[in-house]
Amino acid sequence: MKALFKTLFGDWINLGFVILLVALEFALVRAGYPSQAGLAVPLVILGGVSVLARR
Repeated sequence: MKALFKTLFGDWINLGFVILLVALEFALVRAGYPSQAGLAVPLVILGGVSVLARR
């Protein structure tokens, strides 16, 4: 069962990054800045992937 959860969700750092990303998207859209969310989210994803790739 542990291998299944590891495959589906990765480790806690990956899961935390996804939660942070969803929270950022939600906050920007809820605050009335959906166009900025479309610009900021890809940059945050690239930054997160570069940090996670070095681990």
